[in-house]
Amino acid sequence: MVKLDEYDLKLINLLKDDSRLGISELAKLLGLSRPTVKSRLERLEKEGIIQKYTIKLSPVFENAGNLIVMIVETENPENFREFDEIIEINKVTSKKYVIKVVVEKMEELRKVIDRAEFEVLELMPVIESEEKERQIKIKVPFKCDYCGKEIIEEPIIYKYRNKVYIFCCRTCFGEFKKIGEE
Repeated sequence: MVKLDEYDLKLINLLKDDSRLGISELAKLLGLSRPTVKSRLERLEKEGIIQKYTIKLSPVFENAGNLIVMIVETENPENFREFDEIIEINKVTSKKYVIKVVVEKMEELRKVIDRAEFEVLELMPVIESEEKERQIKIKVPFKCDYCGKEIIEEPIIYKYRNKVYIFCCRTCFGEFKKIGEE
């Protein structure tokens, strides 16, 4: 199991907000040296925690083709891998799957269905799509930046004066904000 400390989590959250942040900027926000941030990034990449840096596109550009959701039944789900058009696979029962397919033209969908070793139970074109941003939930022990107590629940993350702080509770967060206002 990968061990992440509070700086690793702060680094991950900063990159989730803006993957274009440079090492110098990350070092400044975290209060660490550039070599330290660089080695942490390299370790997180090597361990597979950070898999790629990307951008978030407007939903208008997200699915350049036609997005189709299908409920299918198959004995052989390994065959899904041979189709580049299939972008998501969700197993819902022992033989049923909900898959997402992106095709430029509907004729391409017909070819996928004809070549595939699955029975299409339902086929639904997606008319409109909205992606909800979700937080990564990682249970890692680290300390509150105000009281120093180990954080057990989900932390409160706060950016203040170009630094990222993590708090264990609303009380610590409130007390920290009082000090900052003085």
